[in-house]
Amino acid sequence: MTQSATDQNNRRSGDDDASTGPDGTSVDAPQHSALRGWLAVVGLALGVFSFVTTETLPIGLLPAIADGTSVSVGTAGFLVSGFAGVAALTAAPLTVLAGRVDRKWLLVGLMVVYIIGNLLAAAASGYALLLTARIIVALAHGVFWSIAVSIAVRLVPERHTVRATSLVLGGISLASITGTPLGTAVGQSAGWQVAFLCVGILGFLVLAATLLFMPALPARGSGSLSALPHVLRHRALRVAIGVTALIMSGHFLAFTYVTPYLEEVTGVRSSLIGVLLLVFGVAGLVGNFAAGALVGRNLRATLIGSTGLLSVVMVVMYAGGAGLPLAVTMLVCWGLLYAALPVALQTWVLRLVPEESEAASSLYVAAFNGAIGAGSFIGALIVDASGPRPTMLATAAFAFAAMLLAAVRGKR
Repeated sequence: MTQSATDQNNRRSGDDDASTGPDGTSVDAPQHSALRGWLAVVGLALGVFSFVTTETLPIGLLPAIADGTSVSVGTAGFLVSGFAGVAALTAAPLTVLAGRVDRKWLLVGLMVVYIIGNLLAAAASGYALLLTARIIVALAHGVFWSIAVSIAVRLVPERHTVRATSLVLGGISLASITGTPLGTAVGQSAGWQVAFLCVGILGFLVLAATLLFMPALPARGSGSLSALPHVLRHRALRVAIGVTALIMSGHFLAFTYVTPYLEEVTGVRSSLIGVLLLVFGVAGLVGNFAAGALVGRNLRATLIGSTGLLSVVMVVMYAGGAGLPLAVTMLVCWGLLYAALPVALQTWVLRLVPEESEAASSLYVAAFNGAIGAGSFIGALIVDASGPRPTMLATAAFAFAAMLLAAVRGKR
């Protein structure tokens, strides 16, 4: 991706931090502005952590929420699947319609919506109000994911864009390690409303970081829904979205049911499941930052290698999952490989349509969130029919298909 010298300087600290010399050429921003840019990137990573924690928070609290709102556990589960569905359906149109809003103030608005939604959930005593609160947060969720990485790469020098991407997306793994488990623990000890209150308060920290460190970033989008068919004309982007849909559907197909797999196939005691999921999350955090270096060197090879190796890992889990040492080893490999994929896929999408990067990202986010629901649904059908073990083989097939699509059609 080639950029002019002016664009490089602007991205180094944000569009408003670049100054202009007497001859009209761009002058490097002072060092403190570069620091401010990285602090803003950290704020974005904290935002990712917040949104992922909020999205998955009900998973560990479904029985308590169901009991507290007088609904079935299945109905309570819609707080997760419905959240993902709303985010998938609204990410693209809302992001495009907000295409002319300064990115700093768009982030401020999204965090205000996030805070309101979570505080409303904390005050809810009935299911209808809780579901409404979740829908409010989901509307902000899709837009935030669509713009977070594209903003991050504008805040740092071009040579550090992949590093900024991996730092922002590191919030996913960090949420898996600390955010969701801590939220579950708080909800179980103090009540699920308190858990939502805590994530709402976390939103104030992200809002403060945005106001303090984020420079003004003029919008680059068209602000028109016509941007969506425009970006979809790019064959390579359609391939990238297809690869995203395949690999994320495959991942959530198996990962949603990893607990029954470990209990029924591997024979792990229920008291150890949390430890193994923590191990998975730590492996993911390591894989996320390792992917930053690999993607910077060879994006396509990283993507093809990660999906191909993931298919092998899942076959091994299907065939040898009854052995605890082998299953745990493969779980670690799964965490390492999966964490590399969002970094590679998001970087790929941003490089394909730089003139409408956020519209392209919104389609990626829609595919990602839609895959969560689709994969979980397919996994449920498999588990009900044959138990959790075949989900690993199904995931291997999805990963292999993603590898073939990336290798054959994803040359750009």
